[in-house]
Amino acid sequence: MNTEELTMLLARIQVLDNRQVDQLTIEAWSPLLTGIPYEEAVEAVNGHFAESTDYLQPAHITARVRAKRRAALPQTMSEEAPPACPDGAHRWLPDGTCLYCTERRER
Repeated sequence: MNTEELTMLLARIQVLDNRQVDQLTIEAWSPLLTGIPYEEAVEAVNGHFAESTDYLQPAHITARVRAKRRAALPQTMSEEAPPACPDGAHRWLPDGTCLYCTERRER
């Protein structure tokens, strides 16, 4: 986000919570929102004010952006493994665990 976009973001926040925004505010917030695109920051600000009465801080914005990005990642973990494979169809790994269930074999 560039300085012009950060200024617009802080103006939006100022309208919503009546904070005073000056050049020092812009300079203080700028390094804290590095790497966050303006559109994502606006969405985070809107979400914050829609759901919270807390005084908005940069950390609220970064946390919301991170949470949204994390939620958009593909789910890579499979469902919880069953306690045993049907009909003993285990696939044993070198450490003695089954790839498909929670059983272990004696080594």
